[in-house]
Amino acid sequence: MFVFLMNVSFAQNIDSVNVVNEETFLPMATGYEWITYRGKLDVTDPGGTHSCNFYMVNRIDSILYLNLHAMGIEIARVVLTPDSITYVNKLTYQYYQGTYEPFRKVFPFPVDFQLVQSMVNGDTEKLPQGQGLSFEYSNFEPVDSVSVFFTEFTFKELNRLIEANGKIKVLRLNVPGVTNIKIPESFERIEP
Repeated sequence: MFVFLMNVSFAQNIDSVNVVNEETFLPMATGYEWITYRGKLDVTDPGGTHSCNFYMVNRIDSILYLNLHAMGIEIARVVLTPDSITYVNKLTYQYYQGTYEPFRKVFPFPVDFQLVQSMVNGDTEKLPQGQGLSFEYSNFEPVDSVSVFFTEFTFKELNRLIEANGKIKVLRLNVPGVTNIKIPESFERIEP
């Protein structure tokens, strides 16, 4: 998959792929074992817009760690593996540890490790189509002399009108990061 270097956009919507500006191009970065990045996320749903900062670590096909925080307060941590999810909500003092099955019942699309990994890495070839989802990656910047990576993204769940807009601030390839999670003993388990 090729993307284009100067503030252009690659968008995958239910049945379409749009690429703008076919002049200067470099391929999207691939072949890395680890990816880490920090950024800002704005999530808009029928209740309004909520903002937070995030830190994401992904060891490809193995583990994905996500930390959400706002105004210096940690909101949640999530660790995903191909078989399980561990979610710790620091605001409600609750946690979930188990399979993807409860999430598959809530969302009208197939929630699994591969979907989330493909979303956070911009691997559009592995993203589902025709599921009421839209993925857009833009503002590609060089990560080395031969490849680029997106610094802005928009994910939309069209049926419920949920939209997540993110901007990546710090990106590192092949630099391992934190992937562990500790569940405080006082937290209440969320049962599916």
